[in-house]
Amino acid sequence: MGDRVEILHVEGDSEFAERTREYFDQVGDRFRVRTVSGATAALDELSTPRIDCVISNYEIAGMDGLALLERVREEFPDLPFIIFTGAGSEAVASEALTGGATDYIRRDEETEQFDLLANRVRNAVERYRATRRAAAEERVSRVIRAVDRALVRADSEADIEQDCCEILGDADPYTFAWIGGVDPETDRIEPRAHDGDAGEYLDSITITADETPTGNGPAGRAAKTGEIAVSQNIYDDEAFEPWHDTAIEYGFQSVAAIPLRYESQRYGLLVVYADRSYAFDEAERDLLRDLGDDIAHALHSRRIRDELRQTTVRMEALFADAPDMITVHEADGTLVDANQTICEQLGYAPEELVGMSVWDIDPETDPAESRALWDRMDDGSRHEVETRFRREDGSTFPVAVHLRKTRVDGDTQFVVHSRDISDRKEREQILETQSEALTAAYDGMAILDADNRYIFVNPAHAGIYGYDDPDALLGESWRLCYKPDEAARFEREVFPELAEHGEWFGEATGVRADGETFPQEVSLTRLENGQLICVVRDVTERRTYLRNLEAIQRRTQSLMGTETVVETAQVAVETAQEVLDAELSGFHELTEDGSELRLVTETEPISETFEQPPGYDRESEDPVSEVVWEVFESGDPLYVSDTADHDRLAGNTPARSGIIQPIEDRGVFIISSTSPGVFDETDRALVDLLTSALTVALRRVDRESLLQQRERELTRQNERLEEFASVVSHDLRNPLEVISGSLELAEETGNQEHFDRGRRAIERMAQLIDDLLSLARQERPVTETDRVDVGTVARRCWATVATGGARLQVKGSIELPASESRLKQLFENLFRNAVEHGSTDNPTASDDAVEDGSTDNRPESGDSVEDGGEGVTITVGVLSSDPGFYVADDGPGIPPEDREQVFESGYSTAPDGTGFGLAIVDRIASVHGWDLSLTESEDGGARFEVVTDPSD
Repeated sequence: MGDRVEILHVEGDSEFAERTREYFDQVGDRFRVRTVSGATAALDELSTPRIDCVISNYEIAGMDGLALLERVREEFPDLPFIIFTGAGSEAVASEALTGGATDYIRRDEETEQFDLLANRVRNAVERYRATRRAAAEERVSRVIRAVDRALVRADSEADIEQDCCEILGDADPYTFAWIGGVDPETDRIEPRAHDGDAGEYLDSITITADETPTGNGPAGRAAKTGEIAVSQNIYDDEAFEPWHDTAIEYGFQSVAAIPLRYESQRYGLLVVYADRSYAFDEAERDLLRDLGDDIAHALHSRRIRDELRQTTVRMEALFADAPDMITVHEADGTLVDANQTICEQLGYAPEELVGMSVWDIDPETDPAESRALWDRMDDGSRHEVETRFRREDGSTFPVAVHLRKTRVDGDTQFVVHSRDISDRKEREQILETQSEALTAAYDGMAILDADNRYIFVNPAHAGIYGYDDPDALLGESWRLCYKPDEAARFEREVFPELAEHGEWFGEATGVRADGETFPQEVSLTRLENGQLICVVRDVTERRTYLRNLEAIQRRTQSLMGTETVVETAQVAVETAQEVLDAELSGFHELTEDGSELRLVTETEPISETFEQPPGYDRESEDPVSEVVWEVFESGDPLYVSDTADHDRLAGNTPARSGIIQPIEDRGVFIISSTSPGVFDETDRALVDLLTSALTVALRRVDRESLLQQRERELTRQNERLEEFASVVSHDLRNPLEVISGSLELAEETGNQEHFDRGRRAIERMAQLIDDLLSLARQERPVTETDRVDVGTVARRCWATVATGGARLQVKGSIELPASESRLKQLFENLFRNAVEHGSTDNPTASDDAVEDGSTDNRPESGDSVEDGGEGVTITVGVLSSDPGFYVADDGPGIPPEDREQVFESGYSTAPDGTGFGLAIVDRIASVHGWDLSLTESEDGGARFEVVTDPSD
């Protein structure tokens, strides 16, 4: 018997229990006895670590031995159970054996009884274990068969791993399985597949293959040692402490980790959990070890097949221009099938070719000789020959024919693979030219002898490794081109695969003559004569492209959060400078009038290189502007490798190479450099990608800006409505009260004066209503404009306003796009304001800071302007520093503390003023997109300045 036998002795007589234990101790270390006095304690013991056999007295505390037997059989139907008692009877013995007892032994004081007991225990346990072992083997065998079937069906390594986990997770006593591998950078064991029942368990734990506590569990030990590792009792295993609570929560009681290794190649770990302790005995471990080997072999085979498939795909692509011609003919030479390739090569339709004779297309072969050859061939044998095929038009071409004899449904047939060898024949005739072509190839090509020393090296191969002369490598070992560690990897991993399959393709790290390392792709093919063909490609540029692509993708993500055109364009410009070394880059936005592509953001070297920021006027005769506008209007990007070779850019720009990318309706994105030939094809692709991202981001900014503008307009309209409601409710209430009071007094007294006062209140209400309507109309946007002359409009308005003794001066004039009718209203209100508050004869001039806002051309009663006294002088002129005009007077002016309030609706210091005049002026300026400001004139009066192009 192999493992130690664990015996549970249920005995109330402590003295006899001790004698029993001492006897088994004397027998040897194959037995270990645990003693309990009653049935309850016995059942508790059976719920914890394993028991191989129960020995019970008939008379025990809590229940008799037969009742205990019945309880044990409910949960452990096969566990050996021996009633060893001095009490009882033949009836008890019969009932015990009928109830499933393994044996019934009457005990006495003789030692021979203990010998009998030990022998019965030994035999019962051996049978029990054999039965369990056979059941376990059958169970595991079923699992292995299921796994084997899954391995055969799986189409990928991922399918293999997933299928195995699902099968094991459903196989009792396993409840969960996963497969993973060690991350060499972090030493963490990362799961790759699991059966899904307890996937969250893996998400909540950390397993490593280092010397920390998380690396001392079964998985960590198996990863480090390469041997199967188990935790038989998670409850008591101190090494499992980091995952103890979580494992118990999921019902795991034992776990095994099995390395997946095929020869020297490791494919990770298989980790299996069971819902009972001590589930992984030696036999179970052996079976799981075999299962792990099967899985590893399947993964290895799958990987080899994938690599072979990749090689096949590459070979098919390599020979895509020379596919085989395939025909099938019978023993008499009649063609019964033909593929599309041979039909195309010969110029026949498939239905025409089928039914013809092989000698119709192969006239150089003698029919008698062919039949004799076919008769000599055995089934499955092959024959190769070169001949010439004849096309439908009578022309011929050389072919290599591979003939195989086969049987189909008992009939002899021949499958013929033919290949046009015209090219080969030509190559044989021009071998010297072909050799020169090989020498001039872009990829590095070399041939090594059977000792792996160079016997042929083309210039590209030598140049890749930093040698000017290919002869420098002749006679040298390939190890000269690799660091020792990389050379060792080739010998350990590459050459065994090369020896087995005859070819190998993969990545490596080469070393140049100056010691610099570089990434490369290597293709190796071993010839029948032992020589090795080596093709090497430097993939540094490809890696650089991928890094640049990742950098652009990272930077363009920030484009999704920009808020303005300038901010968005700046991200793109900075990305071009950082990733592509495009130090002269900028975004030129199309102006609103479509006349100019104006620079809005650029790299810092732009200001250092150009005397002034470059802009491109549509009407400019500058050749650079013409080129930029042509690109913008055509919608096609322009790539310039060297401006010196461009008929219009040469000598007209400090940039020597560049890319101009049009962005529809928005502008141009210019990426350039002071050096020629900076941007290659990959850079152009990256710029295309960056431009697409910029275009999308600008459209997003436009949409969001439009939404914000609509929100602002809605807010402003709501504010105006509240403002109008306030004015109506407040300013109209006073005249109404005056009218009401005047009518009552007039009714009581009949005095005409009360009617006059009521009439004036009505006129005041009419004036307020007119001004409110005028103010409301100014909210409408300006949709149509004309080129108007400011001085001319001012003079016309002066003629329509009651100006009294006031005087107008027009100092210069400008033309600007505006609504002429609204511009007239602006001047009329400014003139009234100046006349009504600036005339020295006006009795309210000293008190009023602003005009009354009337839109009526008639002055109010009591206005001094009609008295002919000394009036104010009003000047209309052109701003000197900004595009726009001003209206100034030499009146008393407006105190600085009141200047911010004068444009508010309803604000007036005049007793009769409505307070809308300057509010109307402000609205007219706003809907035109102008900036309106108030300051002091040179004469101390008020000066209103209108900047018509705030962007300047």
